[in-house]
Amino acid sequence: MRKKFLTNSNIQYGASLNKKRKTIEFKLASYGAQNVVLCIFKNPVGDVPFFEIEMEKEEHLFKVSVPIKKLLKRRDVFYYGYRIFGANFKKQQGYFAGSDIGFVSKLDNEGNRFNPNKLAFDPYSLELSHLHSSVSTNLEPFRSGEKNYLSDNSKIAPKSVFKIIKEHKIYKTSERSLKDEIIAEVHLKDLTRLLKMKEKGTYKGASKFVKEIKKTGVTMVEFLPLCEFDSNIDGINHWGYMPLNYFAVKKAYSTNKKPYGALYEFRKLINEFHKNDIKVCMDVVYNHTGEGRTFGDNEDAALFSYALIDNNSYYKLAQNAHYTNHSGCGNDVNTLNKTAENLIIDSLKFWINQGIDAFRFDLAVCLMDTSRSGYAMYDKQGGILKNLKENLEKSGHKILEPNEKGDGIYLIAEPWMCSGANNYQLGNFPSYFAEWNDVTRDTIRAISIRPENVNPKAMRNVIEGQPNKFRGKLRSINYVCSHDGFSLFDLNTFDAPNKETKGGFRGEMCSSYNHDIIEQDNQIRKQILIIMLSYGIPMVQFGDIFLHSKEGNNNSYNQDNKINRINYKLDERKKELSNYIKELIKFRKANKIFFDDNYPKKISYYYPNGFNISDYDDSYWKNNRSNVICFKVTSEEYNYYIAISKDKNPIKILLPKNSSNKKWSLIADTKENYINQKGKVYNGEIYELKPMSACIFMEKGVKLWN
Repeated sequence: MRKKFLTNSNIQYGASLNKKRKTIEFKLASYGAQNVVLCIFKNPVGDVPFFEIEMEKEEHLFKVSVPIKKLLKRRDVFYYGYRIFGANFKKQQGYFAGSDIGFVSKLDNEGNRFNPNKLAFDPYSLELSHLHSSVSTNLEPFRSGEKNYLSDNSKIAPKSVFKIIKEHKIYKTSERSLKDEIIAEVHLKDLTRLLKMKEKGTYKGASKFVKEIKKTGVTMVEFLPLCEFDSNIDGINHWGYMPLNYFAVKKAYSTNKKPYGALYEFRKLINEFHKNDIKVCMDVVYNHTGEGRTFGDNEDAALFSYALIDNNSYYKLAQNAHYTNHSGCGNDVNTLNKTAENLIIDSLKFWINQGIDAFRFDLAVCLMDTSRSGYAMYDKQGGILKNLKENLEKSGHKILEPNEKGDGIYLIAEPWMCSGANNYQLGNFPSYFAEWNDVTRDTIRAISIRPENVNPKAMRNVIEGQPNKFRGKLRSINYVCSHDGFSLFDLNTFDAPNKETKGGFRGEMCSSYNHDIIEQDNQIRKQILIIMLSYGIPMVQFGDIFLHSKEGNNNSYNQDNKINRINYKLDERKKELSNYIKELIKFRKANKIFFDDNYPKKISYYYPNGFNISDYDDSYWKNNRSNVICFKVTSEEYNYYIAISKDKNPIKILLPKNSSNKKWSLIADTKENYINQKGKVYNGEIYELKPMSACIFMEKGVKLWN
């Protein structure tokens, strides 16, 4: 167990407690602001401020120190926000909330959107009092258009919540490297929403379900975004990839509705996972926010926080101050700006201090941004990445390589953006990043679904962790399905997205010919088998372990219903498949050679007739009609022989000669629905590999009889 003193004084900006001076220090960064007024409220809605004070300006920093007794007298919580003045709306004598005194323009040529009539919440606050959609689904009170720019929204605007944080103990997991993990991606609410428990769909419900997660063999859970977001803006935002605040945990997932109750319940969740030796990875979205948007007219924008504080610092702006949109989500965070960079680094530090073990960066190429114009340009040596590790380690948080064991943090990149120059950067992140590997994903799918489009060289690259992309380093996150796209079951069942579920991505690879249930199940088993035997870190969707179906929806970001909620009530078919997947997970964990640093060097390849394949035989490696790959893995403990077929006919394979007093035991055959950790001795020399199947043999010693 380790102890952290996670008080408000850990935070560089925002509101922090100064115990010695018995004050609360407020700090707000803004390069463009000219004046900032701090407003303190007793209640989140309906009140005018009971305390207002203009903050002192020191270069780009605004700060003020207020005695605790002025803010927390007879209460343990208060609510606050900022009124901010700048070049386009200046502070002038006589200004009052709701007036146009000092108004110059809604938006100036520099991209400023200052408007003191709109209350800004603090980007560093640990909780928001409520969400914008609870006030107005069309966001009118928060807009800067002609109809709304002069209306004062301070009585109804979401406010930052302040409460003195309690000390917190964080339990540790066993020390192991990222390569040792079996990662399961899951949405926190969907994890328990269909269970018969009072706390279903919450942090507390997930805490009660941890032991069931452990039974699957999963060692790390990767949660879809948990930073506060508004589920009811833009229709239904279920997945959470529209963050409003990078320090506040999603309040709706908590059973504890008191101030900071969600944070405390979240901490208990992390500790429950750690007590069961399961690590927690957090999906973080630093490439865009849920705020930045306009409504037809560029002057009519949403003003929640960042745009009000310093639109130029927090967002990338193109010609005429339009938001750039290389994220595909409406805006791009200006990661080149020091204010935004500090926000990201400080957010990571905060979540590490809550016990998070790893981070998955959504559209992580944003961290490479080197362009100050509206035309994104990404460089692996530029942007935040240049000093990310150093900045985190300065505060005592060690960043570990994927194959490095220790008390530290692991980083995972989604190595692309939706547009912009050099927006695809698979293999180009620093060595301390693991990366989601879409090449492996698409190749494994092709082996099953488009076999005519893949050759043995591509299959070999999957097995060896894409050495051409990662220069032989263990950095590949290997997966078949993630939240983006089909579930594993649907991938092998549907031949196109189901229009009735409003799915998207019409071009996504899925089964176009396979309507045979036996063959569908074989392909599911084979796809997971390849993941578990490939060099890198295996990742599955937690729902895929239970063959969850989204009814053919391959873009379920807006489905807060049975489409996404995991159903653990399985028919016999799904029970068998689920057990097979769990056994494959168990096999990988029990046979350490498959996550050994030198695994690729232990592999030798064979033709089906038993002869070794030369690395230079392009007639085999680059031939799409070469339909089987066979390889032997040599380790100090055991030898293994594995064959993977994409042929629609059976293929006879000659097993390598055994070592002295040993025989091959069949461990798994995907077409036969057979898997057994002990295996069964196979006495023959030739094994008939079933169509489109895969098998695993392990060489074991046999008893000698006189």
